[in-house]
Amino acid sequence: MGQKFVAELHDPEYRKTEGQKFEKLTDDEAESIFDAMVAKLDAEERSDQRHS
Repeated sequence: MGQKFVAELHDPEYRKTEGQKFEKLTDDEAESIFDAMVAKLDAEERSDQRHS
C-alpha cells in the first residue's frame, strides 16, 4: 500500500508547456493583461448595445 511518487506534484518545473517561447508571466503581469481584456470586452459590449 505504498504511494506512487508523482514528479509533477512535487516539482512544478518537471514538465513545461510544450512550444512555449515566452517566459512565464508574473502574477501582476497576468492580472494586468486580464484587466485590459475585460475592459476591452466591456467597451465592445457597450458599443454593441448603443448600436442596437
